[in-house]
Amino acid sequence: MEQKGRESSLMLLTQHRNLLMGVAALWILVFHEWQMVTAEGSAVYQAEYFIKRIGFCGVDIFFLLSGLGMVYALEKNSLPGFYFNRLKRIVIPFLTMAIVMALVDHWTMSHFFRCISGVAFYTESIYSILWFVPAVITLYLLVPLYFAIFRRSKNKAFFTIGAISVWLLISMLLRDTMREDLYGFTNRIPIFLVGILFGWWCKHTGAILGKRAWIGFTCILVLGIYLAWQTNINYMEILVPISNCCIPNFLIAISLSYLLAKGFDLLSKCRGTRWLSIGINGIFGFYGMISLEFYCVQEWIAGKILGDLVEKWGALCANGILLLIVTACGFLLWMFNKGVVWCINRIVQAVSGKKNEVEGKI
Repeated sequence: MEQKGRESSLMLLTQHRNLLMGVAALWILVFHEWQMVTAEGSAVYQAEYFIKRIGFCGVDIFFLLSGLGMVYALEKNSLPGFYFNRLKRIVIPFLTMAIVMALVDHWTMSHFFRCISGVAFYTESIYSILWFVPAVITLYLLVPLYFAIFRRSKNKAFFTIGAISVWLLISMLLRDTMREDLYGFTNRIPIFLVGILFGWWCKHTGAILGKRAWIGFTCILVLGIYLAWQTNINYMEILVPISNCCIPNFLIAISLSYLLAKGFDLLSKCRGTRWLSIGINGIFGFYGMISLEFYCVQEWIAGKILGDLVEKWGALCANGILLLIVTACGFLLWMFNKGVVWCINRIVQAVSGKKNEVEGKI
């Protein structure tokens, strides 16, 4: 694809994927732990509260980018290789954090295994432990089958619309029987499916977008923000339970991801703002790199120290100190995960080498 076409395509999502994950990771921290710093009742306070309140849109951005990455991962690896790579990236930090939490908080063995197995996620509450991880693992288990059918469809967009229609029908039928908190997970299925569609377009078509794309995505973002206000502030319900993390987030995740990616691209191309681009790449790229580990540690650590930080230093300083501590702990967990993965890879290579040696002798 020519460079000019690339600058006007969905490929921007793949090029700036790490930066977008960094934005999402920080926004999720704001949602979970940000302490309000402006005067209550003011217009600035309302804006600050709203940005914090809809911070779980960061999760939808993660699901969008995860779906997009699935196309590349599934076409690059064998099925065992696909699952093995997901295991190394997701399960190790999740399991490590679960062990730390169990030891410090004195969990029973039964509770520990219910949490790490996903049993508690489906039978008790999705918030038993780090709900995003069991949720995305569920999707990873099912996505090879979905993708095998998806790739054979003649019109990928219509197929995706059909799949989302099936999701909506099932969601409506189960609204009086399914546990309500589970909708916090299932409501994110559409954005994951759209991520797969975007990934296919990026990899196989380039998905060139015209200049009107800016206007279209901006209108979608405005609509998403309006609906987010209605569902989060005025508690309006749209179609399904827990609808504040459904249609509004869907619209915001799609539009904001593209607009941010386009903005990052423009900053890097303009001579006068390249210094700013370097700084943004450094900061958001770093948080994108450790995004999973950053997510895994934040709520647990904040639960231990945030109250004392606010009491001693005030809200603004507490926010900054917590960010530094969570960042350091997330980075340490990321380093630990890299070390474990390195050991696993060496073991696999050694076993494969011995197997090849034996086969060669035979």
